[in-house]
Amino acid sequence: MRARLIPLVLLVAALVAPSSSATAADREDWRGDRQAKPSAYAWLNDYTPSDTYTVALVRGLRPKAVLRTLGGVRRDLDGRTPQEAEEYVFDHMSDDYEGPPVVQVERHGKATVVYLPYNFVPDRLLARLSRRGVVTAFSTTVEQDTYLTVAKKGRIIRRFDAGFRPPRKGALRQEKGLDWGKRDQNIWATAWAFNERVGRTHVSQEWFQGDHPTYVLRKDLY
Repeated sequence: MRARLIPLVLLVAALVAPSSSATAADREDWRGDRQAKPSAYAWLNDYTPSDTYTVALVRGLRPKAVLRTLGGVRRDLDGRTPQEAEEYVFDHMSDDYEGPPVVQVERHGKATVVYLPYNFVPDRLLARLSRRGVVTAFSTTVEQDTYLTVAKKGRIIRRFDAGFRPPRKGALRQEKGLDWGKRDQNIWATAWAFNERVGRTHVSQEWFQGDHPTYVLRKDLY
């Protein structure tokens, strides 16, 4: 009887345990596509994840170094979703509609993903964040000002409006083949696809909308 049970137990374990290939796929889901298309980010639009935010991929610095570069942490808010981080900004907004400098910072593969609800990172800080590698950042506002900025080795090398065809002078190879300025363009999806190409990191909807370490910075970024 015992001899018959052993194969059954092994069969059940095989069915329940995740396969090595599935586990590997989970570990590698951050890997970016050098030819990423806007269709990979079709879940984005002018109000998702927010109507005003900055998202950046930082290659070369880990989360602690990113937070130091942004001025340091005043308060640790633990793990929160992007929506909850934004709600914190609104709940603590002053009478003149100034919210606290809230940022989400987390390692994702070989990059550090930085998300700021209702806030922006000035070029001088983006340049500093790139001092050991590359930073690609997308900012959007409720007025649909949609800008992409790329910094490398401590200096800004590219900046343009994601809703229009980029200027030819200084163009990066990652811009080629994207639907800049087309009538049916999803600006936000195009911008995130460009970020993936430059930052070599894919940010899935499932990963992004999960909980991430969230902080209030010591001071405003501007």
